Amino acid sequence: MSQYTLADKLAAVSGKPTMGRDRVARWERGRQVPRREWRQWLAVVLEVPVERLDAGADTARRQNRLGLAAAVAPVPESGTARRPQGTPALLPVFRSRVQAGILAATLLNPDRAFSLTELAEHAGGSLASVSKEAKLLEDAGILTRRNDGAIRLMRAATDRATLAPLTELIRGTYGVPQIVGEEFGRVAGVARIALTGTWAERFTGVVGPEPDVIQVRLTPDQDNTPRRPDLLAAARRAERRLHRRVAFAVVGRPDGSRRPNVIRPIGTGTAVPVPAPAGIGTAGGLPGARHLASRTTGRTRPHERVRLPRQRGGSAVVHVAPPASSDTPPIAAGGWTDGASLVAELLAGNRLELFSGAAADGRPYFDLAAHHLAAAEDVVAASAGSAYVLVCQAAQLVGCGLLAAQGLRPAAGVDGDVVSRAVIAQFGDRFGHLELLRRRQLSLAHPVGRDNRVAEHDVEAALPAVRSLVQEARSLAPQLDLFG
Repeated sequence: MSQYTLADKLAAVSGKPTMGRDRVARWERGRQVPRREWRQWLAVVLEVPVERLDAGADTARRQNRLGLAAAVAPVPESGTARRPQGTPALLPVFRSRVQAGILAATLLNPDRAFSLTELAEHAGGSLASVSKEAKLLEDAGILTRRNDGAIRLMRAATDRATLAPLTELIRGTYGVPQIVGEEFGRVAGVARIALTGTWAERFTGVVGPEPDVIQVRLTPDQDNTPRRPDLLAAARRAERRLHRRVAFAVVGRPDGSRRPNVIRPIGTGTAVPVPAPAGIGTAGGLPGARHLASRTTGRTRPHERVRLPRQRGGSAVVHVAPPASSDTPPIAAGGWTDGASLVAELLAGNRLELFSGAAADGRPYFDLAAHHLAAAEDVVAASAGSAYVLVCQAAQLVGCGLLAAQGLRPAAGVDGDVVSRAVIAQFGDRFGHLELLRRRQLSLAHPVGRDNRVAEHDVEAALPAVRSLVQEARSLAPQLDLFG
């Protein structure tokens, strides 16, 4: 039944012609829970017991969402279940879970701008709450705003000294679902990802001490079994990004078959038996409830939809949907070893940071660098200085692309030389033009002195050098794997 058909039938049986498809869409997407009156009419139209819809509404109100993660909070001892909007148990220093969700979306994805609707879906809050919190963060200088027509786009600021420690705080708490989903989601043979243990309890609102171990439960695909070395590599990268110990368990299969269940805390050599998950069932929910889990294999697959699992036996479970895979280059066997010590030093000093997912791809950077070089050739006769700036930016994009192919990027607020230092250490002095052109671009920003003058022959000399770097970077990128 389509949303239009359902809306027409509801309008007919209820006698309210104002009932439209938009309201049905809000119900289906989880942005709104139908009131008791509409649940009664839904029971008539859908021919299902109204008690089942009431149970689904109660579950929806207790649902915690954060990006691709979702869980159901424990049933309150008294009163009516409500959406969790107050001080979060996971990190009580924030004023609300909505604020923490907004910061997780923007700070962990600094290269992306979010609309208020996207932030509401990520933070699991209402549009009004997100609009209010986003305005407060904008006034504080943490977020920046850009209007695209009637759409307000928000993204993380880049010039604040407090952004780096705030990002680290968010990454180790509300960034757990994104990072775990990115790292384990790229392992072939993983069908479902779930977070359990202390972190899941805090996420669902259970107050207690800070989690020291992130416990991950993986369900293998029906056709493929994830390789142990790939899982260990994913756990190591997650540990480096979260600065917390990550332990994973491989349990069961989507079809219900069982296999030996073990969990190995990363960094130790002891395998601890873990019982099969109990109570992973289907909660009575409203039509269109989402299945926040998808199979992740070597090819792109759309997310499957199922209902959220019921939390039983007092054990909190947070299900994470791996990010949708993209057409990324094939993964090489092993990382790039040259310059690894310097990269590790920059990571330890919070000058570089790890990331993963579809953004860990150098090709968009190289394409934009080639576009800048073509534009520089077109404008060099009219403005040699503008053409030279485009060439300098193209060189910087080459370095950023080589780092992105390894899941590396400069941390917020660091000096610009971190890109050239890492790239030269990894790939040799042939990429020394990155640092030379970076320094020259800085001098061009000050319109005094002899270094600010650029002639056509300067552009003509730099163009072929940077063009060769673009070509060499394109050939190097397929040989690179995620660092760490």
